[in-house]
Amino acid sequence: MYCNDDFATERDNGIVISVYNELLNEKAVGDEFCWGYYLRIENNSPDKISLLGRKISITDVKGRQVSVASEGFGGELPELEPGEVFEFEDYATSKASAVLCGSCKIANDRHEIKDIRLPVLSLIANDNGRVLN
Repeated sequence: MYCNDDFATERDNGIVISVYNELLNEKAVGDEFCWGYYLRIENNSPDKISLLGRKISITDVKGRQVSVASEGFGGELPELEPGEVFEFEDYATSKASAVLCGSCKIANDRHEIKDIRLPVLSLIANDNGRVLN
């Protein structure tokens, strides 16, 4: 789905989570910036995994924080066999430059549940409307 050299990546026991963000001027409202973020989760483990949900936290340069936790991904609870990939996109808004961090909750076929950290993303827009990451 996405192929971008700017993905930030975290690895944990064969699970690879890559995240990329871009400024979405067309979704911005008023004085808020809007960033799209794209998750790619690869199951390189020997186990089937279930993607149970995600937690996202955005903290801007003024210290304002917004956190969101959700079950699943867009209403789905994806299951990935070894070697399979899941891709998901969403967006976040902020009135100032910010940092996005969070985790994905994943269970394996032995019912072991783990939160795997997302790579931290810098949500910074300059005068040219480009994201600096």
